Amino acid sequence: MTCQKCRGLMIEERQPELSPGTIIHRCINCGLILDPLLLKNRLNHLREKAAVLQAA
Repeated sequence: MTCQKCRGLMIEERQPELSPGTIIHRCINCGLILDPLLLKNRLNHLREKAAVLQAA
């Protein structure tokens, strides 16, 4: 996986302190962290933005 911010390498990490079995992606270059909740919120935001643009 490639980092959206710096195009660096993203690695998978387990984060048991968030919840058991949670896997996040962390960039080894810039430290950007993506977890399932962040991805879900970003997708929802993009869908809302697309709906507004189509309505205009």
